[in-house]
Amino acid sequence: MMSTNQSHRTQESKDELPIDSANLEGDGNIDEVNHVSSAEVNVSSIASDGSENVSLSKGEKPTPAKYSEFSTVQKYLILVIVTVAGFLGPVSGNIYIPILPLLQDVFRVSNTCINATVSVFMFVFAFAPLLWASWADFGGRKTLYLVSLLFFIAANVLLAALPANIVALFILRVVQAFGASSVMSVGAGTIADVFEPQVRARAISYFMLGPQLGPVLGPILSMIAANGQWRWIFGFLAIFSACVYLVILFFLPETLRYLVGNGRYFKEKSYVLIPRLYQRKIVEDSAGFPKPPRPSLKGFLMIMKYKPIMLCSINGGLLFATFYGVSVTFTQVLRHDYGFNTLEACLSYLCPGVSLVSGSIIGGRISDSLRRNVIKKNPTKYIPENRFSIQIVGLLISMAGVLGYGWCVHKHVHVVSIFVFTFLTGFGMTWVFVTSTTYLTECASGQPATNVALANLMRNLAAAISSLVIDKLIEKETFGWCFTGLAMLDMVGIAIVVLLLIRGPVWRKQFEERKLQNH
Repeated sequence: MMSTNQSHRTQESKDELPIDSANLEGDGNIDEVNHVSSAEVNVSSIASDGSENVSLSKGEKPTPAKYSEFSTVQKYLILVIVTVAGFLGPVSGNIYIPILPLLQDVFRVSNTCINATVSVFMFVFAFAPLLWASWADFGGRKTLYLVSLLFFIAANVLLAALPANIVALFILRVVQAFGASSVMSVGAGTIADVFEPQVRARAISYFMLGPQLGPVLGPILSMIAANGQWRWIFGFLAIFSACVYLVILFFLPETLRYLVGNGRYFKEKSYVLIPRLYQRKIVEDSAGFPKPPRPSLKGFLMIMKYKPIMLCSINGGLLFATFYGVSVTFTQVLRHDYGFNTLEACLSYLCPGVSLVSGSIIGGRISDSLRRNVIKKNPTKYIPENRFSIQIVGLLISMAGVLGYGWCVHKHVHVVSIFVFTFLTGFGMTWVFVTSTTYLTECASGQPATNVALANLMRNLAAAISSLVIDKLIEKETFGWCFTGLAMLDMVGIAIVVLLLIRGPVWRKQFEERKLQNH
């Protein structure tokens, strides 16, 4: 009789590939073929994706083991919830920026001082996800949502109610950023728990609509502060986030696979759940649902030493710096160079919004299609790094958009060209981000939320630096040459992608070997 460990070792022997390298079906089933020679042999196996044991008798076909037992309705309910939650952080940062002149007058401070409240928010928003995500990979996704969003709600309530005081504004913006910072990385981890790799890029493309629409809709929503009613911005955020919190409390199940396995426990449950802050562990430790490492500085440093994650994160940071250079100058260009009023400039953000949505959805579908085609031709040839091959297209599109935007503004070409090249910049960026985020949930570390948090750190730091220096660069180098330089960052991104395609599989194997040695 073949033991569980023996069967599992057989599964792992296929070039140390993840479970998606097996014969995969569109619904997430995994066919495991076992050769049975005795009259009645029970074969138990635990796939590396967390599928449960199956028992076979002679002449009986293997029972497909599902990556996720959540129903289709449950999966997409989870997807909608985490997407809306992912909207909170970016919108809270960007709804605030158009009212900075108003707040400067209300709080009676200098322009530098009020701008510092933006820098503080972005700094906390960049680093705090590392704390949240490491605990989400260990203690549960839903728990982190419920705890972190309490900080966010409380900060917005106090900002809407307290007297205008600049010290209070700084403190509460820090608390606001701390609470909102969890949703992107924890949301990506949730998607990885529920959606099998062969459809994960598509799921992540929808999930990213929340974080990506925040910067677009934020300036439009800021119009509720008309006539000096700046408190309504924080009141809106408090009310909206409280509604999201209640939906999470009653409708979002725990998905961390170490705690709940593949979700079979929730399959027959009502969509309305009993409120619970912490989900007890209901599956046994196994190769399919291994115990994640306890959050520690050593574990985080180990992830940072994993070259594919760091290079993928750096690539995303460089790309986001170029996009943010376009984004922060977009309104200024439309108002000063083309005579748009405030309303027209705010509504113009719908253009990059449409580009982010279309690039995300199309990029996700192509990424999953590429994966399926590779596996269909040769199941043992697929590696997670295959997803990077389509990033070169996205980087070239983004580079063309940045170059065109810079020189069209420089030469004062018709405003339609500004919209076209802004669209291309956003489309190319989100095309790349979908594949990068999907890869970060599939690669070797086994801590998807932490991986995505590290990538978010790089992106937010790059955005902060870009927003600080872009005006000075334009003043020194002119608009056209400044954005030519930013476009060259995308060339660096292409070099990183080529390096990951060549060396990524080798680095992944070395990382897995180090993990085994440490255990």
